[in-house]
Amino acid sequence: MSQRELQIRAPDTLSEDLAEILSRDGGVILEDFISKAEVEEIMSDLGPYIDTTTESQNDFGGFKTTRTGALMARSPRCRELAIDPRILGLVEAFLGPYANTFQLHVTQVIKVLPGEKAQMPHRDRWAWSQLQESSDNDPPVNKVVARLMTEIEPQLNLMLAITDFTEQNGATRIAPGSTKLPDDAKLTDEAFVSAKMTSGSMLMFTGSVFHGAGTNQSQAARVGLNIDYTLGWLRQEDNQYLSCPPEIAKDLNPKLQELLGYQVGGPSLGYFTPPLPAGKDLSPPQKAFRLADRSVRLDKEGRPYVVGD
Repeated sequence: MSQRELQIRAPDTLSEDLAEILSRDGGVILEDFISKAEVEEIMSDLGPYIDTTTESQNDFGGFKTTRTGALMARSPRCRELAIDPRILGLVEAFLGPYANTFQLHVTQVIKVLPGEKAQMPHRDRWAWSQLQESSDNDPPVNKVVARLMTEIEPQLNLMLAITDFTEQNGATRIAPGSTKLPDDAKLTDEAFVSAKMTSGSMLMFTGSVFHGAGTNQSQAARVGLNIDYTLGWLRQEDNQYLSCPPEIAKDLNPKLQELLGYQVGGPSLGYFTPPLPAGKDLSPPQKAFRLADRSVRLDKEGRPYVVGD
């Protein structure tokens, strides 16, 4: 496939226009989405966590790359970013045809250290392993899901540049126009372009576009903040209920609570039954916030009880 350049747009570009670019190219850069002061606030929130995160130890994740998660529990500024109306408007415009509710899929800071090699090109939708195009030897359900995934888009991602993203320091490499290619497509280096952008700018990209971190040939780390959104009826890659449990989520913005998954994601997806008291079944997940201040334990016979009752 021939190389295309990534489009660069202003942060206030209409969501419908950005969704059209994403459908065609798979990615778009929003220039100067937040200020340098806001970037510093994010790093003030997350710096201690990032500094103590250990490197990945596998070929896909890299050996000189760290990924720091639980951003909604750890950073007030990241919470504001996740529910920014400009982002949610684009989520609605782009993913709206496939679901009536949306949720956070992944929240993490990715730090690519000097000397890290380029990441294997991939599609983020491969987090659902059965979504890869199936072979004749795969179980029948894989073929069904694979066909479905050629007709929908399951996620929308953002990568906020904390540091400048340059070709030398390993800026995300993306293959514009690759969203409709088969999973086993053989892409050459010429198909990819580096998402070069200044600190505070943002790359928006789809779950179907081929991409990967570049080689960091510089003397400094390349740092990006990654927040992904997915359809309300799909399993989240990052278990948000554990990363941001009810005792923390109960005090957050109601819209963010919904995005974390504390909502009914369809006619009957996501309800829960409180262990206590008896007779309160089929509750919406927001009901869990009322229990968050009470400590529920199991007794010697395995039955739940509230500490202090």
